[in-house]
Amino acid sequence: MDREDVLVLLDASLQPIFEAQFEQSARITSLRFLLEDLFADNYSDKLPEFTARMDRLLELTRIASVKGGPASAEHLSEMKVRVATHLERFRSETERKIVARTSG
Repeated sequence: MDREDVLVLLDASLQPIFEAQFEQSARITSLRFLLEDLFADNYSDKLPEFTARMDRLLELTRIASVKGGPASAEHLSEMKVRVATHLERFRSETERKIVARTSG
């Protein structure tokens, strides 16, 4: 078996994993979009309340323990950073939608 054969087999073996990850990404993106829309509706004309809620969630992310099984302190710290990054993106997009609905 030469290198090309190994690459073909590897590609065929990994294809279902790539497809599953792609599907999972699409699901998460659609859920985030729906949540942004629901929060924007709920906090229409209440941007300060939304900002305060997000500030509380971000603070909890910084101080709360991360659950999910055994992991090193470095991995747990990285998880907190990633969660905070996604919350910040959610906040930014939702604030943009709230402002657009309030001024529109």
